[in-house]
Amino acid sequence: MNAFPFPPRWILVLAAALLSATALCAQEKPADTLLGDPLKAAAVAAGARQLPGVTLAEGVSEITGVAVSPLLGVSAVGAWTWWTTAPELRTELPWYCSPYAWGIGLGIIALCLMKDVLGAMVPAIAKKPLDWIELFEDKLSALVASVGFVPLVALAMAQVERIQQAATPGVAMLPLASLLDFTVHTPWISIPVALVAFTVVWLSSHAINVLIAFSPFGIVDAGLKLTKLGILAVVVGSAAIHPWLGAAVSLVLILIGAVMAGWSLRLMIFGAVMGRDLILDKHAGKTELESHGARGFLARRTAGVPVRTYGRVTTDELGRTCFTWSPAFFLPRRSIPLEEENLVLCKGLVNPGLARRETPAARVRTVVHLLPRYRGCETDIAARFGCREILDSALIRGFKAVRQWLVDVLNTGRAPAAA
Repeated sequence: MNAFPFPPRWILVLAAALLSATALCAQEKPADTLLGDPLKAAAVAAGARQLPGVTLAEGVSEITGVAVSPLLGVSAVGAWTWWTTAPELRTELPWYCSPYAWGIGLGIIALCLMKDVLGAMVPAIAKKPLDWIELFEDKLSALVASVGFVPLVALAMAQVERIQQAATPGVAMLPLASLLDFTVHTPWISIPVALVAFTVVWLSSHAINVLIAFSPFGIVDAGLKLTKLGILAVVVGSAAIHPWLGAAVSLVLILIGAVMAGWSLRLMIFGAVMGRDLILDKHAGKTELESHGARGFLARRTAGVPVRTYGRVTTDELGRTCFTWSPAFFLPRRSIPLEEENLVLCKGLVNPGLARRETPAARVRTVVHLLPRYRGCETDIAARFGCREILDSALIRGFKAVRQWLVDVLNTGRAPAAA
């Protein structure tokens, strides 16, 4: 039984792409390659001050800003660089400075903006399918940026700093500065460090996208989008005031992202798996349920297992209901028991869930969020895991109450015609 929510070959392809990008960017490339001569491009940047990221501080701010919104960041950097570069030097610019690249990116951003503006006129739930698609757009943009943008910025930082040092020889360096200089000028170190910084910031930023995609309330969506836009504005604004201020703000965001990396990673996987089931309209059969159990995510920290851990609800050798998962997706499987006598099944608008209720008057507390593919299988799941009853979730009860209110208000008072 594969514990990872996606086929292993996808992970191998991604790892190979990242390693290949690092290896290619760490080499000295001939002038006729796609990226051109890095030293020549760095010289152009140092002389004309056109390429962002030509110093350490600017590079840190640029990588952080792009991590907050990859598609917008790469497109904006590319468009600005192309616009401010002399026409005779534009052929030396990287791929993301091509009008085709940033033009397509800005076009997609315009469509997303149109979706948000027009979506404000309809209930939030009506535009959720587009939010789920945008969730995967953000993942794809981050993958492209991590392979084709971040390594180039790290390499440009190293080349330009080397040129600037060559212009001022004989300056003594402190040991810490010497170590930093060695790190920046060693691509096999600087590129992975830049990728790690980009990844932790992107994970935290992407967590906001996941919350937007699965929030049923328009006011919450608007607040989260303004929060993300505000973070991006702070990074860009501080870098515009002074490069080192921008770098300081970026380092704070990187530190916060590193602290939240585990939580953000689990939320990213939650959004990817849930969104995949919803977009592809997957449905599980009774055979899958009986043979493999029900896949889902822990809704709260249970017995020391973090919230949104991905696993399966199964039964052990004694017939007890338990949650089974593989730590880090490849370590030996572990299980924790679920209290069968208090389990109830909640029908959801998007997905069902297993919950616990101590007494009929007690509050229902969700234990496991099951995948959307199990909608319609609630009766089979309840029988399989010994649930006492099947309930409607609070959101469904709210929709039913609104529907009943509309029926009562619009009722004409006329009795139905006799057959």
